Amino acid sequence: METNRHIRKILIFFALVAIIAFVLAMLRNEKTATSGKTRWITDMTGKKVQVPDPLTRVALFGGPTGQIAYILGARDQLCAVTNTLKNSELVLAFDPSIKELPGPRSTSGHINVEALLISRPQLVIAGKLDGSIVRKKTGIPVAFTVSTMNHDINLLKNEIRFYAAVFGKEARGEKYIAYLEKTLAFVKSRTDSIPVEKRKKVFNGYGPKHLVTLGGDTFMHERITTAGCSDATSDVSTAGVKEGLHSGLSEMSMEKVLGWNPDILVIDSGTAEEVYRDPRWKTVTAIQNRQVFKQPVGVFIWDRPTAEAAVLYPLWLAKTAYPELFADVDMVKEVKKFYGEIMSFNLSDAQTHALLNGDFGITFAATEGKR
Repeated sequence: METNRHIRKILIFFALVAIIAFVLAMLRNEKTATSGKTRWITDMTGKKVQVPDPLTRVALFGGPTGQIAYILGARDQLCAVTNTLKNSELVLAFDPSIKELPGPRSTSGHINVEALLISRPQLVIAGKLDGSIVRKKTGIPVAFTVSTMNHDINLLKNEIRFYAAVFGKEARGEKYIAYLEKTLAFVKSRTDSIPVEKRKKVFNGYGPKHLVTLGGDTFMHERITTAGCSDATSDVSTAGVKEGLHSGLSEMSMEKVLGWNPDILVIDSGTAEEVYRDPRWKTVTAIQNRQVFKQPVGVFIWDRPTAEAAVLYPLWLAKTAYPELFADVDMVKEVKKFYGEIMSFNLSDAQTHALLNGDFGITFAATEGKR
């Protein structure tokens, strides 16, 4: 009996030692996360931000930019994202676990601070409005991004290199940039010699009436002209915020669009057949020649200044506008190649066709809507 009591005391002693060791280890880990090794990063506004090293828990805000984590192979370093990334049908097909990540940001300016704090980020990457909210209401370090509707290719390269430096994925960042430059150079090599008077005029007509568009002062102008086309809205400014519309979008009158008489109409809702049957459009060249196309949707819809669209939209539009110049280009193969090599998303033929047909869905927050 005495021996048994002695054994129990020894077991209790060792159990207590184990518990104390575990608690101390947890405390050491917490200390490392808060006051261990650090490094300095420079955000896109030029401000220096001190972050833990290694950086393993990042909250990445901004619907279109969420895909950069996949481009860089940094998905495992995310602890919170914007809800739109969690609701991208393409992302969910290859990363179902994204659904389990907290989504403290719904739309610009709408941050659930409690949900953000629960996700325990070491760093928040956000635009000016969202970042200011986080900085004001929490003590979490914030790295600010710069994203405008005239987000050209040079700004995109800077953005990729910024994220690559934050996540420690510089080689992956340069791989994407090389892919981007090679693709755009290929497109231009075949479209640069097209005479101005023979360039197809393109109008991106969004929304149910197909009259919401991106003007000549936005990133879309660069995408259209890179494809060797003429931008119908080249003389229109749409940058800035409009009530009821996403920044950079503005609604045109039917009369103005009829006056432009585009050769190609790109839509994001409804079907081409519905437009062909609509009498309001019957005099437009694009309708008469059956040149109405649904805009592709990948990780995000291609009317945003995203990394995927920067590569693929000009190629898709060039192939669409000038099939004779790009007869050797198979967009199914090109799409599969890009997502496979750059994002490690190995699309099936069916998924690729869905992407190119604009069938993939993205659920936006109720406060924003699709537009």
